[in-house]
Amino acid sequence: MFMMTVAANVVPLVGVFHLGWSAQTFAVIYTIELVVAVPFAGLKALFARCPPNYDELERSGEDDPPKPDERGEVSVGSSDLTHRRGSVAIVDPLPPIYPRNVPFVARAFGSAVALVGMFLFVLGRFVDVPATLADPSVAASVVFLVFSHVGVVNREYFRKRRHETSTPRDVVASATTEAGLAMVVLMFAIVGGPVGALVAFVAVKLFAEWRSYRGEVPFDPEEGMGTLSPVAAPDAPPTVEVRPDRRSVRATALWWGVKSAVSGGPAYLFTWVGLTAGSVGTIAATVVCFVLLPTAIGGLKTLEYGLTHGTLAYQRRDDTVVAYDDLTETVQWVTPVDDIRDAELCEGELVDRACGTRTFSLTTFAGEYELSVAHLREYGQAVEAFELPVETTAFGPLDQRVAGAAAAVGACGVAAVAGLAYSAPTIAAVVAGFGGPFGVVALRSAWQWALPAA
Repeated sequence: MFMMTVAANVVPLVGVFHLGWSAQTFAVIYTIELVVAVPFAGLKALFARCPPNYDELERSGEDDPPKPDERGEVSVGSSDLTHRRGSVAIVDPLPPIYPRNVPFVARAFGSAVALVGMFLFVLGRFVDVPATLADPSVAASVVFLVFSHVGVVNREYFRKRRHETSTPRDVVASATTEAGLAMVVLMFAIVGGPVGALVAFVAVKLFAEWRSYRGEVPFDPEEGMGTLSPVAAPDAPPTVEVRPDRRSVRATALWWGVKSAVSGGPAYLFTWVGLTAGSVGTIAATVVCFVLLPTAIGGLKTLEYGLTHGTLAYQRRDDTVVAYDDLTETVQWVTPVDDIRDAELCEGELVDRACGTRTFSLTTFAGEYELSVAHLREYGQAVEAFELPVETTAFGPLDQRVAGAAAAVGACGVAAVAGLAYSAPTIAAVVAGFGGPFGVVALRSAWQWALPAA
């Protein structure tokens, strides 16, 4: 089997060096194969049955554990959704999907966007990638690649039941590592033009296949597997039940999606440069890179936040606070009322201030993680029913001058980029690509400055 793979990847080299085949065409096809594998890995990760290694996820973020109102800032590692218990059956022939794996899907699609931008930026120096993709034979090859990936996933992942022993991080990391390695090698091989790019892709492909054949994959599910034991809750019916306000959850989810979409500005810029260097017009490239791609990335982040908070119900059962997920029909966490050591109002929630809702972080004596009771409109009822030791449910005064100035500067920045897009699209693309992430950081700092001092 491995020798067949070697032969299949050596044939293009023989054709290019001895039969006059187009190295540009094969370089583009290899690029598409590497990039397509990443979102497919994200879709596969949805079905991974084994939880990730939570210690590794925490270490992949900041040194200090994130505060409850700051979770979600670091991709995957700080998302509360990764601790979600339970699964959902979507289609009968397929295994259930696990909501806790959605952050890994978002990571995979974000990585795919970044890889597309980098590959287009590098290959665009000597290959007209859009024109090459428009060639009927290349387009047919791309369609074949997509269908072949579907067949491989069905045969190797589902029929052999590898999803039962896989972790989502392992599935995503295996694809992103191969594509990232190809990107690094391509940087050094670019001096060889299309032929150098083809040699680089073939070398990385054979190396990855050899490691897989030898069983020396760098990410072993058995080593990266975590535990997520079921939670036992009292059988008594809930005496009190409060739910997150849907409007507040949707607005916050949209806000998180916008921030995530804007933060990917450099990847959109590299993609825009690669497309406009070829045969794609400026307007079409702008729509793809600064409208469609941000919408896709932001949409996944919006979905992630909605699944994190929008499907929960907070209940009082006997002397216990229970978080129950209506989507997976599973208890998520349980804490006795007497075990709640501290409860704190999250001052930094922008949408809570606008919608009149409240989010509380709970610290328990025995809990390993802080618990969150988010976006409650009946927060007074929750404080009384759950006996939360919170000092106040009223937000402190916000510095209106700082908040207003930050909003005005942000609006002016968006208007300036929109104006530049008509007269100087290249400058507008550069400003949007690098100014977007900077603007997110600046607005976040201004918001923290405007909040009342602790």
